[in-house]
Amino acid sequence: MLLKRVLTASVVAPIAVFGILTLTQTGFELALALILIISSWEYCNLIQINHLAGKALYASVVLAAAYFLNNEPSNLTIVLYAAAAWWLIALAWVVMFPKGSRLLRKALVIKLINGLFLFVPMAISLMALHLQDSVLVLFLLILIWAADIGAYFAGKSFGKNKLCPRVSPGKTREGVYGGVALSQVAALSYVYIVIQTPSLSDFLIFCFLALVVSIVSVLGDLFESVLKRIAEVKDSGNILPGHGGLLDRIDSLTSSAPIFFLLFVLLV
Repeated sequence: MLLKRVLTASVVAPIAVFGILTLTQTGFELALALILIISSWEYCNLIQINHLAGKALYASVVLAAAYFLNNEPSNLTIVLYAAAAWWLIALAWVVMFPKGSRLLRKALVIKLINGLFLFVPMAISLMALHLQDSVLVLFLLILIWAADIGAYFAGKSFGKNKLCPRVSPGKTREGVYGGVALSQVAALSYVYIVIQTPSLSDFLIFCFLALVVSIVSVLGDLFESVLKRIAEVKDSGNILPGHGGLLDRIDSLTSSAPIFFLLFVLLV
């Protein structure tokens, strides 16, 4: 399994980096639209929308909402604050699981709204970041990857205390600490390499951003695990060997992108 994950990542990661740094804004938005279609399609499987027409309709709604809000910059701040509030609700669902998840299990309208909060704020945040500077999108991904890699190896080496065993038995507190530590290394490296004559303030701001992303990315991962446990499936799909579905790969991004962009606007 690990070999499959590494091989898949070794193919997908360079493509992602190349696309982020070389695509025009229109090209980036088209690539992101494809990601939204695939991941929202997989999300439909998790919420028992099985008919092709229903999946196509929901994917279309996600795309339309992202397109409309992306073309209404005045609404961006409202959307980001709403997304932050929604992720607080998601945190409560994760912490209380399986108690307190009745609405998420039974109410289709809640599942549909939840999907919009997963995908739309992420999409418009990434488009806004790419428009400002494509390197910022890459930086966000590197922070998430660093948090994931650091958590994996720290958890394997030192993991003893379970983080949230009812949702994801494999995750440990020590793994989270390892992810936070490696993301800090990534942030310090970014400041040294990208920012000319960085100040202490630059280091503090980007290290803070890395801290928040490394923690919030875990929430995105755990929340998708809640959705998969409710749906009683191991993965959201099988498009990526060793990783599962595309949604399994962007779950951390769904939570991290809007929070990162909101803090970046406020702090930088």
